[in-house]
Amino acid sequence: MAEIFLVRHGQASFGTDNYDQLSELGYQQGKLLGQHFLQQEQRFHGLYSGTLARQQQTAQALIDVYRAAAVELPSLTIDANWNEFDNHAQVEELLPAMLKQYPGLAKDAENMMADKKSFQKILRAVFQYWILEEPQSSTLESWPQSRSRFEAGLDAVMQKNSSGQSAAVFTSGGVIAAVSAIVMGLGADKVYGLFEPVINASVTRFVHNQHDISLSSFNEHQFLNAISGSTGFISYR
Repeated sequence: MAEIFLVRHGQASFGTDNYDQLSELGYQQGKLLGQHFLQQEQRFHGLYSGTLARQQQTAQALIDVYRAAAVELPSLTIDANWNEFDNHAQVEELLPAMLKQYPGLAKDAENMMADKKSFQKILRAVFQYWILEEPQSSTLESWPQSRSRFEAGLDAVMQKNSSGQSAAVFTSGGVIAAVSAIVMGLGADKVYGLFEPVINASVTRFVHNQHDISLSSFNEHQFLNAISGSTGFISYR
């Protein structure tokens, strides 16, 4: 069997002009992730990331830890199939019509860029509408398109990951939730329930052979507390 670790990026820069950058906490989470794998004597035969800066920066934080310990790593392969759902575009396009249909969302919509809880409520409502109702759009990626993209990314890693080898993929919470649901044979209605609890810099592990893949563990993050000696490194956004 071979194994694939899907790693959520560290905390991004919520509430700033550029969300797609790690915060200082996000960089520290990436380093703790690298220290965790190094302590486990984990060796990687493949490293992958989406094109998003926060994903690649998390990968680089791990790479820096391994290099400082003089442990060799393969080069990082960039694959846009591991990019996150475009939640911003979903909200921008779908929310105006949703507010007419669901006026109770108005207060959270007003506060969403300043308040993380309001943002989460709007994200949940829009995501569920997008994935379950499948509204027609000429610009948004549909759920079937997203699913096909994630399956292509996973298949590419599986094909290169031979028996006894390990690969790490630096991606995002929505992708991890979707891939987990796909592997477990769950419906689209279950994806968001897996999306919301995924912690920054957490690890979700899959084991596979040439044809089959199974979820081994989901959202592992205890190492953040264990290595840092603090509970201050847990974040969801």
